[in-house]
Amino acid sequence: MNGPKSKEAIRAPGRDVPSCFSWAWPASPQFFRVYDKYADTEAVLEAGAEKWTLSVQGKKQDFLFPSEPVRGLQQKLVMLTQVERSPSSVYKFTRSLLLNWTLYVQLLEEGPLHVQESWDEGVHDIDTAKAAKTILRLAISSSLGAWSTRYEELVKGLDTRANSTVAAQREKIRRRESLVSIARQAELVRVLDTRALEPALLEQQAEGLAALALAFQHGMRPVQILSIKLEHVHSLLDASGDPVCLVSFHQAKQKDGETVGREMVRQVNPEWARPIAMLLEYAKSARRTRLFSSENGEDLWSNVRKVCSEVGVKVDFKINKLRHSSAQALADAGHSRKSIQWFLGHANENAATSYIKASRLQGNLINEALGASKLYDSMVSMAFGEFVTVEELSRVDETEQIGGIVGDRLVAGIGRCRTRQSACSYDPVISCYGCHKYIPALNPEAHMEAIAGMREQVIVFVKAGDDTSSSYLQMRKALAGAQRALDDSRRILGGSLG
Repeated sequence: MNGPKSKEAIRAPGRDVPSCFSWAWPASPQFFRVYDKYADTEAVLEAGAEKWTLSVQGKKQDFLFPSEPVRGLQQKLVMLTQVERSPSSVYKFTRSLLLNWTLYVQLLEEGPLHVQESWDEGVHDIDTAKAAKTILRLAISSSLGAWSTRYEELVKGLDTRANSTVAAQREKIRRRESLVSIARQAELVRVLDTRALEPALLEQQAEGLAALALAFQHGMRPVQILSIKLEHVHSLLDASGDPVCLVSFHQAKQKDGETVGREMVRQVNPEWARPIAMLLEYAKSARRTRLFSSENGEDLWSNVRKVCSEVGVKVDFKINKLRHSSAQALADAGHSRKSIQWFLGHANENAATSYIKASRLQGNLINEALGASKLYDSMVSMAFGEFVTVEELSRVDETEQIGGIVGDRLVAGIGRCRTRQSACSYDPVISCYGCHKYIPALNPEAHMEAIAGMREQVIVFVKAGDDTSSSYLQMRKALAGAQRALDDSRRILGGSLG
């Protein structure tokens, strides 16, 4: 791979052969494979080799090991504990292993009776703590030295040094310090509104605009953007000739460096889809399998900064701030923890807690700043841009087809339930709009019928003076969701139904 120049190789400090080398460690494979999604590159690492080279987030990283037999034990620890981990996890573990080898040997050899004292003295950061726990757990599971399964809880209780770091990160979110400023977000919207419509874009310009749209609208991480292959992009034309773009991408790591394989589907805002369609053509012409030509996050973000600077907009923040800002926009718009969790692709909905708390402190700031933009108004609904056609809806199981009575009207065909309507304890149709299990149908007539029925019910509430009840508020929320589904259906189909 002709990637960026690698940094100086990481070396282990010299040390005599540790006594723990004579322990009966489990057998490890001769070869170890590490696949980097960023660069679509696989490194094959060989046991006993003096040097290991792997690609991490598109960048070449080298590790130089000491002489045998220490080298053999160090590489064995990597191979036994990092199977199927991401390159970043393998890199962090191996780096910590080499730089802190003396400390890890000390923890192993002094045993459980003195581990707390050595831990407090030598373990001061998250990466060092994670690698140490991984090594100690391996010793415990293999009953090596003085370590046995009776000490599992002892090791589990050792401080990972993560609490203060995580707390600081969450506090930044709650104070909205991790967000792109509202004024800057408005500038980014204007960049996308104007430049995405340019008839001719250079490949780097198209790449910068496409990456900005995906990161800003959908909170995608660099690895998710760079891993998009041509078959993950579905570019169509609506009735008016404008592009409609659907993009699928994988969930990034959830915890412990593991990657969840489920694909997520998102629709790009139609007004911002043209650069992606152009990039698709560039990729086909170059005969590459990936949509983006950049091999690492730095090059990708450099293209974003350049395409913005060409129209006088300065991008002086990192891409992760767009992800935080997208999640916060959903919280400000009233979305639940579950919805934000689904949007971010997290395994646990607690990740949304900080965004919800930030909204309670300064709710609707972003909406007020950008609410005048029709493009921004559609971003929340487009963020969950998964739709089902009328034909597709007719082919799914009847229990997944949503239908019910709204007012005096029988409403059907508004969409599909991810589970089954019969398994839901809420009122059909009204409770569906805004539910994360709901897939809207590209059926403007059905949404118009639902809206008409809900409006009739709203009038009943108002006339009865019952416009503060929870039922009335739920109806108003459902109306807003139905209107978004109607607007999106019309936009995608290119219709002008009144």
